[in-house]
Amino acid sequence: MDPDKCTGCGTCLEVCPIRYEVQLPPEEEAKARAAYAEATEEEAVADIIARHRDEPGNLLPILLDINRHFNWLPRPALEHVAGDLGMPLTEILRVASFYNAFSLVPRGKHIINVCLGTGCFVKGSPRLLEGLERKLGIAHGQTTDDMLFTLEVVRCIGCCALAPALRIDDATFGRVTPGQVGKIIDSYTKAAGQ
Repeated sequence: MDPDKCTGCGTCLEVCPIRYEVQLPPEEEAKARAAYAEATEEEAVADIIARHRDEPGNLLPILLDINRHFNWLPRPALEHVAGDLGMPLTEILRVASFYNAFSLVPRGKHIINVCLGTGCFVKGSPRLLEGLERKLGIAHGQTTDDMLFTLEVVRCIGCCALAPALRIDDATFGRVTPGQVGKIIDSYTKAAGQ
């Protein structure tokens, strides 16, 4: 499977001759193992599972909490969930790859969502995206080398009256001009001590 062409449809899972054994690209596998190497991280996942164990339909809340903790879903954490809940890893990956809220690759400390919905688009959000890509030196869908920022495009962040808008983590910035983009990013970089 070519991960760059994957749409998350699940067809490959249904026709795969090796059931319940999912392969990630070697570099992603190494990153995932490194992020999960500390015992405290394994304990954090165990605590998350324990917190939701008795809830009906507990897979989504567990995955959401793991995604919040790591800012993505490391494969070892998913394997931990699969083993603990007695579910095939393929089923967990099917859910994890369906929802945009989840990431199966490492993301930066700060997630930048640029709205390209109709309201924001006509008010100039493509220029904001271009400015962010220039400032960060990455394209949307990528993460900076220092793991500080991940740049993503979304179709709506629910504040059309503030178009064009972008969101960094839980903070929403409205009526943003291309000239403000650098200042916004600099404030996060400064707060991180870089």
